Amino acid sequence: MPLRAWGALIVGVVSLSLASAQPKLLIFVERAPLTQHNDQPYDPNVDLKPHLTPFLQELRKVQVEWYDPAHPIAREFAQRRDLREEQLRDPNPILRAQLARAWGATYVMTVRCTRAPATAQYDYAFTVWELGKRAPVWQARGFQQVATGSASRNEIAALQTLGRTIALRLDSELWKDLPRLAAQVVTPPTRPTPHEPEPLPTDPKQQAEQLLRDGKYHEAVLPLRTLVNAEPENPTWRVHLVRVYRRLGLLSQARQALESATQLLPDDETLTLEWVGLLEAEGNLAEAIARLQTAMQRRDTEPLRLRLFDLQLQAGDAQQAARTLEPLLSQTGEAVQFRRYLLRGAFRQLEDLPMETHALAEAYAALWLQVAQGLMTDLSSELLDIRRLANSPRPDWNALRERSERAVLLALNIGQWLERAQPTEATRTLLAHARFASQLLVQAAQHMARYVLLRKTEELERASLLRIEAMRELEAAKNALPKRTL
Repeated sequence: MPLRAWGALIVGVVSLSLASAQPKLLIFVERAPLTQHNDQPYDPNVDLKPHLTPFLQELRKVQVEWYDPAHPIAREFAQRRDLREEQLRDPNPILRAQLARAWGATYVMTVRCTRAPATAQYDYAFTVWELGKRAPVWQARGFQQVATGSASRNEIAALQTLGRTIALRLDSELWKDLPRLAAQVVTPPTRPTPHEPEPLPTDPKQQAEQLLRDGKYHEAVLPLRTLVNAEPENPTWRVHLVRVYRRLGLLSQARQALESATQLLPDDETLTLEWVGLLEAEGNLAEAIARLQTAMQRRDTEPLRLRLFDLQLQAGDAQQAARTLEPLLSQTGEAVQFRRYLLRGAFRQLEDLPMETHALAEAYAALWLQVAQGLMTDLSSELLDIRRLANSPRPDWNALRERSERAVLLALNIGQWLERAQPTEATRTLLAHARFASQLLVQAAQHMARYVLLRKTEELERASLLRIEAMRELEAAKNALPKRTL
């Protein structure tokens, strides 16, 4: 047997043995009876399986299985015990424990999630038993609010938030001492046999284009220099050369190429934008802004003005960015409307948002996340401040109640602002993490408001846990930013 095959076999055996050593969690669904609504039967039960299972599996601490009366283990158990079909469909607590032993489970969980007609919340109850112990080892009851807006999207988001919250609580409250199974090792695929490279064309233009397409930037430098020398007033080849230098990390050469190009073509807009991109990559926002402002004194164009807006907002100067955008506000193009949307977030003007949505393109992902991160970080700080004041020797509960209610409203408004951004393929993961962070903050704010109202410690603990997880999710959003390409 080849060495690679032996390695794959060993990895598989080790993974199997580790998985078998994990405790098994068997989940039973407790269904509520049908009710009547508008003279029609109404099923209040909500299926949590697709919204809970991924987050439980993500913990990598237990094997997750949902009880199914049609499962071979259940059928064999029923035959041995001569059980009726209705007993198997709805087992009582004693029968659940017996089934769990037949399954080889360590933990049994019962799940109940319902939604009453014409309400904006889900009622839930989770109970976990450990086999061999008489009393439950963990319980959670409460409700999950559904945000206003697009019904189906917000309902799914609320259920996903509930699933993530339950998994996080189980991890921190019940299974904190359980080891986490290492992520599955994936054997890399065998690389195909490389083909002989096609010969390069003799024409420098065709050479440069082919090498750039193939990502062979070192080899592209020579034909690009040839084209720049042959057509010195053509900015296209100069821009390509600058970008190749930047990709190769040769920033001093990129600067020299830009300086010589700018001396020859001082008013070329494309070269100005390349200078700005280089300065931004170096972290020199002040010089990039100054260069744009100088260029606009000679020729004020929409691309230059929008780029200036982006840099000013990136530098944290929302007031100046708003003044830069003002001459373009009468325009209805998507580029201007997207920046108006960003300004609403930067100025915290989140109420009565326009209903139109905006595609979150890869080029604007970092700027959008900067605004979103500012919104959610401010809310997180507000929740921390409310907690600090609530734990002070003499809390002003009336004032805290007003602040906590405003925090809930702010959290919901932030969620609505985030919903106005629609992902592209490159920003789908980023947007998903950011929205999930927002949903967790909504839950944190709601639990904080209930703590201020009811003074129950468990509400404060849940608010703190959800706030921390929201910040982690926000960090995951930052890590999901698309890598910038030139």
